[in-house]
Amino acid sequence: MEIKTSKSYKKEVIEKYNREKGGEMSSYLANPTRKNIREACLWLLNRRKGKNDDSILNRFFQFNVGEDKGRHIQGLKSEKADKFIPVINFLKGRTNDTSDENLELISWLINFQPRPLQEYLKPENSIFEKELERSETKIIDEPNDKVEKKKHGEGKRRLEEAKRKKEKKRRRRIITISISVAFGMTMLILGIQNWPLNIIKNNLNGVECMTWADSTYVTISCDRAPLSQFGTEIQPFDKIKLKNMKKVEVDAAFEFFNEENKPLIWYYKNKDSEYEYFTAPGLHPVTGQTLRKITPYIIKTYVPIHKDNANSFLNNSIK
Repeated sequence: MEIKTSKSYKKEVIEKYNREKGGEMSSYLANPTRKNIREACLWLLNRRKGKNDDSILNRFFQFNVGEDKGRHIQGLKSEKADKFIPVINFLKGRTNDTSDENLELISWLINFQPRPLQEYLKPENSIFEKELERSETKIIDEPNDKVEKKKHGEGKRRLEEAKRKKEKKRRRRIITISISVAFGMTMLILGIQNWPLNIIKNNLNGVECMTWADSTYVTISCDRAPLSQFGTEIQPFDKIKLKNMKKVEVDAAFEFFNEENKPLIWYYKNKDSEYEYFTAPGLHPVTGQTLRKITPYIIKTYVPIHKDNANSFLNNSIK
């Protein structure tokens, strides 16, 4: 039995797209453009609402609390729609890789199941096979002559064939359920039934995992899962997160925007009403809540004028 990983998830998502070109959304996705993807998102927004779909959309679009999501997506035109370009490049095969949030948006657009990645990696979704297609049978009328008897014999043969297929399907179900139970018991005995399967595979291959350590991601051995010595969850290694996601202290002099006026800082208000600042968008490394991009209002209202330390010029001048 092949263990499912983030790599196989990515492979199966793009294979489904290449096979179906978006299925019911093929009129938009067969030829993906920024406009087509935006319109597909608008059309599906209130129609495709799986239990994890809100988190998928929040992660990609970075909605603000209480914001009109449809209006937000509708506003992604011209340069704002550039965030769709990596999605297009991946669908058209111009690149073999893309970010997690891009891949999850694609899985939502093409209705890939199970989604997202954490749902796909659950043990019960890694061993069950798709059910066999149901056999169709016809209602056979009572024969009343030789011709009808011949038809009846043919109908009886078809019914028996359908019964054999149904019995074969039942036996396969029993086998797959037995495998599932045996696998679950094995995982329970080893004490690792809650580990993500891709972490197990990474560990067997000698690949490191990572975990959040106060203000940055650090690499860590996968065999320490599910929690690190910092009390945070051990995750599959992600080179982009490891490099870019940092928690920083800021003051009014901090560089919050680049030359194109795009944010360089994202923030989170914790349960103590304190603001935390990060150098990359996405989810909070501990709570999993969506980070919000910095705004002039937040800077003016909540960012301190100076850092609170002994070397602060303002602190020294007060003494």
